[in-house]
Amino acid sequence: MDSGTIVYSNLEELSKSNYQLSDGEADIKGWPVRNEAGDSVGKVRDLLFDPAQNAIRYIIVELVDMGEDLEEKAILIPIGLANLGEDKKEVILPDIHHDQFRAMPRYIIGEVTPQMENEIRSVIGSPAALRLEDEIVEIDRANFYRHHHFDRNSFPDQNTHNQDADPLI
Repeated sequence: MDSGTIVYSNLEELSKSNYQLSDGEADIKGWPVRNEAGDSVGKVRDLLFDPAQNAIRYIIVELVDMGEDLEEKAILIPIGLANLGEDKKEVILPDIHHDQFRAMPRYIIGEVTPQMENEIRSVIGSPAALRLEDEIVEIDRANFYRHHHFDRNSFPDQNTHNQDADPLI
């Protein structure tokens, strides 16, 4: 039964938290975001961090200049989907279709709910997500962040790509 109470995820923006990047972790705030084809998607506004697990969960991406049919908005991309550019300071996302970007919920500071996270996961979960059908799927919240979308090991360290980069925060 729905009591009308909204439950928010306990996630904080990195820039407003006490989280410290460890050696080798890139400070990607402000970096351009591109897809694998090299097309501009937007820029990194910040990262969302889970203080209970001391882990970065999402990249906050400001979508910009993606065409008239796609509004400019901030969205959340799970950290495990992103890669760092090999030769320059940029974040590379897999080729996500415009329909998927359009279907992504708008990120509003402090208003991330488990329902929003489930929606993000269903929109970008697989190529079949383009169908955007209504599916009733029970997601185990206790193991939600164990999904490969949140595997930080797939997000390479800064030092493996750009030895002359600016120091970390």
